Amino acid sequence: MSFEPSFNDVASYQPTDLIAGDFNLLSETILLEAGQVLKRGSVLGHKTGAEKYALSAKIDKAGAQINDGSEEPKRILAEDVDASAGDRLTIAYLTGSFFPKGLTIGKGHTIESIKEPLELRSIFLQG
Repeated sequence: MSFEPSFNDVASYQPTDLIAGDFNLLSETILLEAGQVLKRGSVLGHKTGAEKYALSAKIDKAGAQINDGSEEPKRILAEDVDASAGDRLTIAYLTGSFFPKGLTIGKGHTIESIKEPLELRSIFLQG
């Protein structure tokens, strides 16, 4: 009797090119505002006067300037989230080092426009 091992493809790993380097990743539970379907790596802003986060953008869909606090980038979404049907609890990074090409940014932002505000929060963009 002989042993003949076989190998099956049980799972595969697809890197997202989001996490860069070994700077401490700290995360927290946040409330994502309803009406959004966001991917891991979305840059989030905190709405003033609310305990909710939204995709950080400077300009809304109608072309108007956003001035509700969410225009300032503060967190990086840690997982894909569908909040289309209502507010959703999710996880966001408070600190860490990230590849810019793995980020999703809102209208009116560029990598350069979010870099300094994120660095002030110990979120660094590399590469």
